[in-house]
Amino acid sequence: MGYNFVWFDIGYTLLYIKREEPFRTLLAEFGYERSLEEVDRAFHSVAKLFMREYPGVLGRPFEHYLPWYMGFLCNYLDIDGDVFSICVRWKEIWRSFNPLWHPYPQALPTIKKMISMGLGVGIISNWDLSARSVLADAGLLDFINPCIISSEVGFSKPSKEIFNIALEKAGGDAAKSLYIGDNYYDDALGAASVGMDSLIINRFGKFGVEELQGQKLINNVAEVLPFIEKGYK
Repeated sequence: MGYNFVWFDIGYTLLYIKREEPFRTLLAEFGYERSLEEVDRAFHSVAKLFMREYPGVLGRPFEHYLPWYMGFLCNYLDIDGDVFSICVRWKEIWRSFNPLWHPYPQALPTIKKMISMGLGVGIISNWDLSARSVLADAGLLDFINPCIISSEVGFSKPSKEIFNIALEKAGGDAAKSLYIGDNYYDDALGAASVGMDSLIINRFGKFGVEELQGQKLINNVAEVLPFIEKGYK
């Protein structure tokens, strides 16, 4: 399959939050020593759990799901102490992050390479009205067109409507488009509903997505290019 357009999700596809080390430090304040890898895998595992079992929740404001999320996170890390106090302290730390989102090192070089290959590059994302400013702050917005954001168009992934809006805006063909995201249930299923291929980013191989069968997985956004060059075989 020859592609002429690549669509990206935003969070944990192009951008990420530097949360693991601050959370590890927080746990140490409460007397819990956990390795950076343990914390990283815990965040990953809980995110995948929410994607699978509680669709749409991670798209809500952080405060709405934090206690729920923190319970799962602490359970994974075998923390049985004052989870409420940990949650309160984490909220304080979270609000101090500025900026909150950072681009993956591979994101901009990969996008620039795609553009140099003659590919269109766009965004289809479930995000609030901050999406464009977040992308601009990360240095990515000027290289992406169009940006289709759920809060702007009134539809969210995995609905086929948001994908069709994107294709219409770009004048694109779903059969020649490739979608890249980190949430199989929003991204791969939504893309498939309009006949679009997808790649799902999962930084730990099959960990956290063991239930998936037949879905192509990659470790990071830089691995998209080989798939395009060899025609998604």
